[in-house]
Amino acid sequence: MPNKPAPALPSHKAIIARNGGPASLGRKINVDPNTVKGWNRLDSIPAPHWHALAEANAATLDELAAAAARRIAA
Repeated sequence: MPNKPAPALPSHKAIIARNGGPASLGRKINVDPNTVKGWNRLDSIPAPHWHALAEANAATLDELAAAAARRIAA
C-alpha cells in the first residue's frame, strides 16, 4: 500500500477564512473583528489566542503552530 502524503496544514489566513472570515471568527472567540482583520492581513494569529481557537474548534494547536513555524521560516 503506497504512503499517502500528509495533508497540507493551513496558514493562519486560511484558518480565518475557513471559519467564515474575521467577523465570524471574532465572534467565535470573543475578539474584535478588526483585530482579526489585522491577523488576516499579517497572516499571523498571536499565540495567546491559540487556546481560544482550539476550544472553539476553529483550529487545532498543531495547525496553528505549524502555520506559525512556516511563516517564521519563510
